[in-house]
Amino acid sequence: MSDNKKEGTRSVREEVLAARKCENINDPVDTYFIDYYAMVWSKMFIALHIIPNVVTIMAMISGIAGGVLLIMNRSFWLDLVGAILVFHSAVFDASDGQVARLTKHYSRLGRMLDGMSDASVYLTLYLACVVRLWDCSDTVLWHVFLPILGIVTFVLYVAQCQLPDYFKNLHMFMIDNSKGNELSRGKHVKAELEQAKKGTFDHFSKFCYYNYTHAQERRAPKTQTFLDAIEVHGKNEELREAFYAESSKLVKLTNLLTFNLRTAVLLLCMFLHWELAGMLFVVLVLEPVRLILLRKYEALSERLLLMVQ
Repeated sequence: MSDNKKEGTRSVREEVLAARKCENINDPVDTYFIDYYAMVWSKMFIALHIIPNVVTIMAMISGIAGGVLLIMNRSFWLDLVGAILVFHSAVFDASDGQVARLTKHYSRLGRMLDGMSDASVYLTLYLACVVRLWDCSDTVLWHVFLPILGIVTFVLYVAQCQLPDYFKNLHMFMIDNSKGNELSRGKHVKAELEQAKKGTFDHFSKFCYYNYTHAQERRAPKTQTFLDAIEVHGKNEELREAFYAESSKLVKLTNLLTFNLRTAVLLLCMFLHWELAGMLFVVLVLEPVRLILLRKYEALSERLLLMVQ
């Protein structure tokens, strides 16, 4: 019996590893908990022939529903159910990637839909913070300040999520991880966009994907110069090793900007009725992390450019 259990455990671990983008870029919470719980759902979705994009939509619905319950702010139990729904939004978000990699069902639409799902969930959560704080004061200044803070928080959230996604894909591209790498160059997508027939869904999807890619790239211009040089001169083993030596440390910073820490702090602040602290955490803690990460990757690209040319 003991041997069977061990075999079953090894089997689950192998499935999780097979569905993982890249071993050394995962958040520890994902690595040791969420990926395993998500795999339970993933196996069910695969058995039911549910495609990844449908799972992404489920993640969006779960997160928005949880945010709506948190907006209502009627009782501890309502907040708890809302938090559970938001948590399962993260689980389904992990599951859609697992299903895509295990079934080889990848698509650019899926990547964009994943970003839209996360943005929709956080838009609802930050709206919940504003609504819950609204009645804390009757002053006009407070009622003007809150919506502005909500908008600033959401705008910073978008920037903070685009950057980790981009640099994680850059990391996988540089170490030749074809399974997880989704790095696209805006100029290549633009060329595809110009070839697509206007008025078609293909043209619309490429237009959206170009803007998504361009928004990521414009934040890191030195990295674009580095990638342009690689397109001309290629990657060699020395360059990959030099990049990996520094990026393997930096990529861990990206986990501070992704779903788990941000959501855990935000939900905890809501339970403690410290919604203002949850929003300021994005501005005062996560934004400096983003700027440090950007500066370090840009500096890395600038140094390694000398090895390419």
